[in-house]
Amino acid sequence: MKINETKTRTLGYVIAILILMLGSLAAAILIISALTSYPSLIKEAYKSPLQKIEVPGDVDIDLRRKGAYGVYYETAHGPTEGPPVLDCSLISKTTGEDIPLVPDYVPTNRYSTKDGNRVGVLIYSTTIKEPSLHTLSCDYPDGRESPMLMLAIGPNYYFEFLRVAWNMSGSILGGAGVLCGSFVLSLGIAAIAFFSNKKRRPVETEIYE
Repeated sequence: MKINETKTRTLGYVIAILILMLGSLAAAILIISALTSYPSLIKEAYKSPLQKIEVPGDVDIDLRRKGAYGVYYETAHGPTEGPPVLDCSLISKTTGEDIPLVPDYVPTNRYSTKDGNRVGVLIYSTTIKEPSLHTLSCDYPDGRESPMLMLAIGPNYYFEFLRVAWNMSGSILGGAGVLCGSFVLSLGIAAIAFFSNKKRRPVETEIYE
C-alpha cells in the first residue's frame, strides 16, 4: 500500500513538472516570436516613402496604403520654432471626398533624412481608407505666396510605432499569462499529490478483559 501511495505521489509531481515545463516553453515561444518580429513589423509600417510637396499650391499625390498618415513640415537641420500657419486640405481624386487633416503638431514626432541635412516634424494627422490619387492643397491664410515651404506626407511614425507595440504586447502578455497559469496549475497538482497521500496514523485502542 505504501509503495502505491509513493508511486501516486511521484506521478503527481511528474505531471506538475511537465505542465510547468510545457507552459514555460509555450510562453517563451510567444514572447520570443513577438520580439523577433519587431524589426519586420516596423519595416512594414514604415515602408511607404515620404512624398515631398512644395507649398503654397496644389499637388497630386499617390497614397497607396490604408492607415494613418502624417504631414510633416520639413526644414534644413530641423525647425527651431513652431510651423507656420497654413490652410491645407486633402481631396480624394477618385471619390471627391474631403479627407480630414487634423492639426497635430508634435515636436517629438520627427524624422531626419538619410543625409542628415533635413528634418521633418509632424503638423497634421490623417487616415486614408481608400488608397488612390489625392490632391493636397496648402495656402497661407492671408493669401501670400511666399516663402515657399517643403512639406512631406507619409506614414505617421508615432502612431505606427504604437500600433506595432500594441500588437506585440498582446503576444507578450499572452506568454506571461500562459507562464503564470502553468505555474499555478502545476503548483496545485503538486499540492494535491502531496496532501492526498497523507494518512493519519491509526488510533490504537486497548481492550481490557
